[in-house]
Amino acid sequence: MARPPFWDKRWKIAMNLVYNSDILPEAEFSLPPTDRAFQYGDGLFETIRFDAGTLWFWPDHYDRLMQGMAALYLDIPDLFTPAYLHDLILDLIRQNQFGDGPVRIKLQVWRQPGGFYTPATHAANWLLTTKTGQPFALTDKPRLGVFRDIRLSPSRLSPFKTLNALPYVLAGIYRQQHNFDEVLLLDTNGHLAECVASNLFWIKGHQLFTPSLDSGCINGIIRRQLLRTYAVQEGLFLPDVLETADAVFCANVSGMQTLLGTSPEHLTDIVREFVRSQ
Repeated sequence: MARPPFWDKRWKIAMNLVYNSDILPEAEFSLPPTDRAFQYGDGLFETIRFDAGTLWFWPDHYDRLMQGMAALYLDIPDLFTPAYLHDLILDLIRQNQFGDGPVRIKLQVWRQPGGFYTPATHAANWLLTTKTGQPFALTDKPRLGVFRDIRLSPSRLSPFKTLNALPYVLAGIYRQQHNFDEVLLLDTNGHLAECVASNLFWIKGHQLFTPSLDSGCINGIIRRQLLRTYAVQEGLFLPDVLETADAVFCANVSGMQTLLGTSPEHLTDIVREFVRSQ
């Protein structure tokens, strides 16, 4: 008998999700065509890593989500506390039989239906899903390009992962079309901003650098950890600064990737120490 497409092939069980606190089989979930996530991309999301029995960096994810909801004028739903969501995520992982991980969790929040561009409400819907993830890893991406077609700019929304991700979608297509391993996105003045799905860093001497949020880059979770742990120089930098860097890499909650010929074996102690802690 053919397996239904919604069944997880490892465990042969139907996967569940959480929608507005209700636990539902993924196969039974649907949204109306008037939904504002579909109509206007009127929301945001967090991608969270669960591994070795730990929900990594949960306080930072929740903090960024709260800031993003405030920026979108979204009301906080009932029970939407860090403790409640933390326990709910762990319960969903248990129900879907992922064990100690790794698991990739996605938490999406968006405005409820009503209105056109101007909404009729600030009430929010939210959705929690899980899928098989990958352990935090250090990998190499030697073929690096620069995506110049769409530029980023700072705004009250730019630090957050909104449902309107077209600059990153088009950058991903450009990367694919030109057979790059990674591409850099720039701001409107040509300064370095970030990579397709990760923040950009480089090391020169004993100094760690990264583009500031004034470049329009995402306020990434691993970016937060590095800025909290090390003396990082933020600023607006043109791409040619990478030519004289000792090491160049990008990072997100899934791992770190070395760029521009930087060998993972030759990363400085500052990066090695961070990777060992993951």
